[in-house]
Amino acid sequence: MYDDPRKIRHRRIVVRVNDDNYDIVKALAQYQGENLATLAHDLLMHQAIALAQSYSMPILSEQNVQAKALTSHFSVPRNA
Repeated sequence: MYDDPRKIRHRRIVVRVNDDNYDIVKALAQYQGENLATLAHDLLMHQAIALAQSYSMPILSEQNVQAKALTSHFSVPRNA
């Protein structure tokens, strides 16, 4: 059914936030036109990859591709 069963998201991470933090992430998701959980996942992965790169930790080649995709996904225009 799936090309790679390892890509199935079956692990759960629960993050609790206060109302203000929730409102910010929800507004960003609405602005991006994305599902809240999808945006939260992308934010988590973007920060995790950035942190790993700042410590010069080896990252799998598949994650490098994901890092490039996330970088372009969250890119902000330079004149903003």
